[in-house]
Amino acid sequence: MKTLFSFMFATMLFFAIQSNVVAQQYFTYDGDIFSVQLKTNTANTQVMEVYFSSKGEWHKFDIIDFHNLENTHEGGFLYTVKDGKGDTYDVDYYRSENYIIVYSADGRTSWTLYKR
Repeated sequence: MKTLFSFMFATMLFFAIQSNVVAQQYFTYDGDIFSVQLKTNTANTQVMEVYFSSKGEWHKFDIIDFHNLENTHEGGFLYTVKDGKGDTYDVDYYRSENYIIVYSADGRTSWTLYKR
């Protein structure tokens, strides 16, 4: 009986640890031209991966810079990401809002995308 209990306890502990390790959240934002998907940690306090969708295909962008804007009145984060061609974009992520704003590298063009 002790062995069975120990085995069941160990199994439950294993699954509890596994679920915490891989727990993530995905947020998808759609615009007229493209979509962006953000993968955050469970607490939604850090963006771990950024994907852009163009013509039905998702492409992972590298996060190359980060600015914490939690102390501002809007909150959130500003991420600079780079695509496979070397082009950079700024993703202004408002944690408590239903939209993000993506800026071109030169800042002349911006796109507002809304959460699905």
